[in-house]
Amino acid sequence: MNDIIYIAAVDPGNEKTGLAILSQVGELIYRTIVETKTFNSSFENVLSTYRGIEHIVCGNGTNHRHLYPSIQQIGRNHKITTSLIDESHSTEEARKLYWEYNPPTGWRKFVPKGMQFPPEPVDDLTAYIIGRRYTQQLEVNSTIIRNEDGGKSLEAKRLAAIKKLYNEGDTHE
Repeated sequence: MNDIIYIAAVDPGNEKTGLAILSQVGELIYRTIVETKTFNSSFENVLSTYRGIEHIVCGNGTNHRHLYPSIQQIGRNHKITTSLIDESHSTEEARKLYWEYNPPTGWRKFVPKGMQFPPEPVDDLTAYIIGRRYTQQLEVNSTIIRNEDGGKSLEAKRLAAIKKLYNEGDTHE
């Protein structure tokens, strides 16, 4: 039995979609960028690799109205909960994170990072930012729920935290 629990985070876009897999505490496990038109098959492959995914969180920005119903259906098929989260300014955060992972070299060292754009897409890092926001908020809400009622099971606490956080997340159970 696989005891590792993962969160899948999606940054939906028109042409390309970022995808990140995080641990429950927000550690980055995997990240990739896929073409939006092939998202479903690409995501199914990721689900077969990371079998411990218990929740899929999707940013509520560009193209989420088109992609989120597919994510919900995939969630229902695999009995995985889904939710939307505010992704305001996540791309800007991802650009900053890019420079942390890839410090500028050569002449770029002398140009302020805030004035530079990464030389490659950061949709995968944006998905990671979305996932981190979810895990951070989930931890805050879980702590509140734990303090309110210490007798619930861990799964009941997780579902209650999701409901409290999103009030519309599907539980698919």
